[in-house]
This record gives sequence, C-alpha cells and structure tokens, in this order.
Amino acid sequence: MLTIHASKQETITLNDKEFFFLAGIIGSDRLLGVEDPFVGFLTEEIAVEWEKTKQSLLSKQYLIQEEGGELSIPPEVFSRVAIAGLAERACWLKYENQDSAFEGYLHVTDERVIQVCRSGDDNRCYMLSELGTIEQTCDQLVQDLALSDQNWGDIPALLLSRKEFGDIYTSVSEQNSDDIGDRLARLTDDAEGSIALAKCMKNKVSSGELQLSIWNGISWESQNAAFIVNESMNWLLRMSLEGDQDWLTAAPATKEQFRHMLLMWLKQ
Repeated sequence: MLTIHASKQETITLNDKEFFFLAGIIGSDRLLGVEDPFVGFLTEEIAVEWEKTKQSLLSKQYLIQEEGGELSIPPEVFSRVAIAGLAERACWLKYENQDSAFEGYLHVTDERVIQVCRSGDDNRCYMLSELGTIEQTCDQLVQDLALSDQNWGDIPALLLSRKEFGDIYTSVSEQNSDDIGDRLARLTDDAEGSIALAKCMKNKVSSGELQLSIWNGISWESQNAAFIVNESMNWLLRMSLEGDQDWLTAAPATKEQFRHMLLMWLKQ
C-alpha cells in the first residue's frame, strides 16, 4: 500500500456513513469511489441514521460539539475530508506485484495528496492518509510499483486495437511468449517491439491501471493508462475511453519517464 510516512496514528478511518456526513458538512456531494449509503432510505430513516452517525463521530473525536452547540471538525480530519471531497484532481490507482497490492484514490491539490482506500478489515470503511507533496507521492509510487531500472533504448511505440490487445492479455497464461509475439506482430507490423512486449506480458512482475480524473465544474473528465513490468522493462499503455473508439498504444518507459508522466498528470 502507498503509505508515505502514514502511520496508524496518522490514518483516519471512517465508515461510509461517517464519510458522507463529514463530506456533507464541508459541502461535497462528489466523493469518488464511495457509494451513497443512504440510497433507498426514507426521510425519517435518514434523520435517525444521521443522528447515529453524528454520535459515532463525536465518540471518535472526529467531530467536536462546542459549548454553544455548534459542531466543528478537527483540523487534521477536516483537511483530509475536504481534499477528498473537493479536490478537482484525482487518480484512481490499482496495482499488483510480488510484494503488495493496492486499489484506491489519490486526491490531489497543489500542496498535498490524500490517499483514500477501503479498509482491509471492513469493506464499508475507508482509510484517509496524507502522502505529502505531489513530488513525494510520485517518488514513492515509482518504488511501490516495482518498476524496472533498466533502459532498453529506442523502441517505437506500438499502436493496435484495444479490444484485440485485451483478448491477448486475458489469455497470456494459455500461450507461450513466441505465440503472443506473433499475434502482436500481426496487429502492429513491428516484430521487434512485439517480441519485447510479449516477453514482458509473459514474465510480468508488476502490473496495474490508472485513471486520472479532472473536475470541470459539472462532471469528471478522465483519461486512462496501464502498465506492465518485468525484470528488465516497463511498458506504458494508453487507451481510448470513448465507446466508439478502439485504440491502444504501448510504449517502453524508463522509471524516470514513468515518474515524469505521473508528475505531469497530477500537476495538470
């Protein structure tokens, strides 16, 4: 898990109702990756649950009731919920390698990055951790993704059908590297690049997906990428998101190039 200096004491854990309650206080109605826990509730049922949630937050000291009766949120809780609920940049990240696996969101401002992921103990609970600056987050992330340090020089990017690549990728375990390379070469007309990508797919040590989302004031605009890594090479995949488009590019990337891409993504 990506936890830059995020000890258990520095991690805030909220269940879905507590998360929605606090997000509502700060004026957010667009929590990414968190389903509305009050869908289907009657108005009077919501009022009861709202009160229970408030009492739960008070007991955790994630909510403070002042002498005059006003409610306030402690700064360390407020800042994390505010960034998770109001930041206009977010990156959904999912990866798996030999050492670890992770799925969650990075919510990004110019100064700070907040990680939100489900608790392993309870799927309805979320852990909010501060990761530091964008630069610190990217530095740690390229390590956590287990990227290769090697540089293979200039190998051109491959362009092919997203659907056909997906068919090949899902059947990798049933094919040998030569067969995968032949199928890719027929689609790309690039035998050298196809052989290198096939070897990476067959012997991967790390892989994952990213989706960068930017709030335009009305909705989220997103772009996708994925990566495949073996002991000697990193491949960065970019793909179409529109339903009527069917393309994918695969390009080798050094660890530093991958870090630069993440930095530009999160800073835009």
